[in-house]
Amino acid sequence: MLKYKHNLFAILICFAAASTSFAAGVPGTPVLNQIVPRGMQRGTEKTLLFTGARLFDAKEVFFYDDGFEVKNIEQVDGNNVKVTVACAETCRIGEHVAQLRTASGVSDYRNFFVGVLPEVDEAEPNSEFTAPQKVALGTTINGVVQNEDVDWFQLEAKQGQRISVEIEAIRLGFMFDPYIEIRDAEGNELAKCDDCPLLKQDAFLSIHAPADGLYTVMVRETSYGGNGNCRYRLHVGNFPRPALVFPAGGKFGETKEVTFLGDPGGPMKKSVTLPTSEGFRGGLFCEDEQGVSPSPFPFLLSDLESVAEVEPNNGFLEQTAVTLPIAIDGRIAEGDSNDFHRFTAKKGETWIVDCYARRIGSPLDPVINIFYAKDKKHIAGNDDLARKPDAQMRFQVPEDGDYFVRVRDHLDRGGEDFIYRLQFEKPKPELTVNIKRNDRFSQRRQQIAIPQGNRFGLLMDASKKNFSGEVKLIADSLPPGVTMECRTMAANMTYMPVVFTATQDAEIDGGLFDVNAAHVDDAKNIKGGYDLRADLVLGVPNNTLYYPCHVDKAAVAVLEPVPFRLELVPPKAPLLRDGSTNVKVKIYRDEGYEKDIYLQFPFRPPGVGTNYQVKVTKDKTEFDYPLNANANAQIGKWPIYVMGWSDVKGQSWISTQLSELEIAEPRVKMQMAMTSVTQGESAEMAVTLEQLIAFEGEATAELLGIPPNVKTNSPLKFDAKTESLTFKFETTDKSPPGKHGPFIRVTIPQNGATMVANAGRGQLRINKPRPPKVEKAKKTKVATK
Repeated sequence: MLKYKHNLFAILICFAAASTSFAAGVPGTPVLNQIVPRGMQRGTEKTLLFTGARLFDAKEVFFYDDGFEVKNIEQVDGNNVKVTVACAETCRIGEHVAQLRTASGVSDYRNFFVGVLPEVDEAEPNSEFTAPQKVALGTTINGVVQNEDVDWFQLEAKQGQRISVEIEAIRLGFMFDPYIEIRDAEGNELAKCDDCPLLKQDAFLSIHAPADGLYTVMVRETSYGGNGNCRYRLHVGNFPRPALVFPAGGKFGETKEVTFLGDPGGPMKKSVTLPTSEGFRGGLFCEDEQGVSPSPFPFLLSDLESVAEVEPNNGFLEQTAVTLPIAIDGRIAEGDSNDFHRFTAKKGETWIVDCYARRIGSPLDPVINIFYAKDKKHIAGNDDLARKPDAQMRFQVPEDGDYFVRVRDHLDRGGEDFIYRLQFEKPKPELTVNIKRNDRFSQRRQQIAIPQGNRFGLLMDASKKNFSGEVKLIADSLPPGVTMECRTMAANMTYMPVVFTATQDAEIDGGLFDVNAAHVDDAKNIKGGYDLRADLVLGVPNNTLYYPCHVDKAAVAVLEPVPFRLELVPPKAPLLRDGSTNVKVKIYRDEGYEKDIYLQFPFRPPGVGTNYQVKVTKDKTEFDYPLNANANAQIGKWPIYVMGWSDVKGQSWISTQLSELEIAEPRVKMQMAMTSVTQGESAEMAVTLEQLIAFEGEATAELLGIPPNVKTNSPLKFDAKTESLTFKFETTDKSPPGKHGPFIRVTIPQNGATMVANAGRGQLRINKPRPPKVEKAKKTKVATK
């Protein structure tokens, strides 16, 4: 039975009245570490414990799929909240995601799982084969593996009865690599599994009972490790648990015959009707009269026509060429075997050749190569895709004609389960957006949480493939009283600043909302949605990502007010290349609130630099944020904003409004003549002005980089008509000899403000005086007799 994503909704519990005084302030951003137990049976009601930090005053749970109803929220303490949830009988099986909204923010999102079997908790002691915990077939066990712990579960089965076991462990969000076994009553091992292509570090087993009797399932960490976070959900039943589905893809909306491979009873053929659109959490479930697999098989949906490989095809044999675009479903059935597929293409065409294997649960590590059909000459090939086992390449067709693509295993292995799906597609535009990370591995500030009567800014990331141009952000539905302000993203940028504002009377509320993006040219019809990834499990080496979790909605909430606000004074003059400026930030504190505020400047136009964070002490009401531009800073008008946080029983974040900073070309260029002077003497440096852009008023040229004990007539005045300046130097006998590099900084008026930039560099050489000339004594001739 095919399962796919339902529409999203959030369950609202209650609303809180807005606080009007900072004294009623709430803690900073909540952190959700996990949800315990790690899942529930659909069609039942269960109390889940949300654990973390700063979970005071919980208001609401956000669920990213339908099928859940919150019955009650009970505040245990600041780090724990009990949530009673009813799960509908129609709820999708598998992974789900939830977040907690409090009065002070929105937590991280965490996953939990929904199954179909009745659930029981592991009961210690069950660490000996001779003293296992007894369970019935058709049960999900919620357990924990401690250090060097081994859990044993005993069940009864009839001869020929299917015994299937699947464990969710690393998928629950912690580094727990499980190992499972099935043993008979005498302790003989019948089946074991550590890792598998379908579930990666998680495992499954499925056998037919060889005789009536008792069977024991063993669970442990693969290297006998463990701790209190090594939780698992162990499904034990008669349900089908094949290893693969073949073919592993099809067209939207079609009815397709597929075969599930790896069941102890042999291949299982099913007819499935595919959905008309791709769900965010899709996949194909295997179901029969004895149950349904606990987790889905990856299944590729597209508009491609599909064909099955035609044997024999293990060499450059005569075969009918397929027409592109196409998807070819094949299998490397034996070791040391290759599959060749002939196709026709035209010169200048570009094709993405993508071989899916590990991504669909196959053990195949594919290598693809393309050859001319006419002379079998090799053209191009690929082994790994972005350091992953599957293969993908972009093929630029060199001439009209036929070609062969070869598929083989990297280690020349093969077998009935070494399946693949080879897709030929034209490159097509792809666009997704998400909130840019503030920390490399955490979800910190990846929620849109705006205090009432205030603003919240963030950087929105965009992933663009196979197209160029500017991108616009779209959020047609937001909470009442919340607005979004942003500009279009420059074509050469991958992120953009966005500021959300909540009015003073916006209701303290929240939800999950669509945030989409599109090319600014609507005629191109390039659109994309929201896809935010959390790295739930990282490990060795070098924080390798073992298990991520994605969501397709943005969490948005209006929070209780905070006792400070920020305003950015729009710059009156541009920032010049190779120049500097200050952007003024005004700080407003409620009466009686006297704490330091920390400011950050998150978005910096290309070529612009500044301090990461500055501290504004409690006695200050404004701050000049320094910016500098290098000589290659990108010209244009750029959106800017300033973030700020202060301690309101924890970090509370707000931002200024979105303003604009113009980066412009220099107004003047100065050529400084090389000058030389002797210690104790005077000299002049001639400066030639090249007026690049006209300006009004009187400007100043200041000579900087002057060595000590040297006096100058700097600064000098000039205007748009000035063609030359002369700087004078007076040195002393203490002026340091050698080459020095003075430079000119100009300050030019505009709109009641000033533009400051470096305008030229020169060389001043200070020489030591020549030593006095010593005359040689004249030789006197001595008279001789």
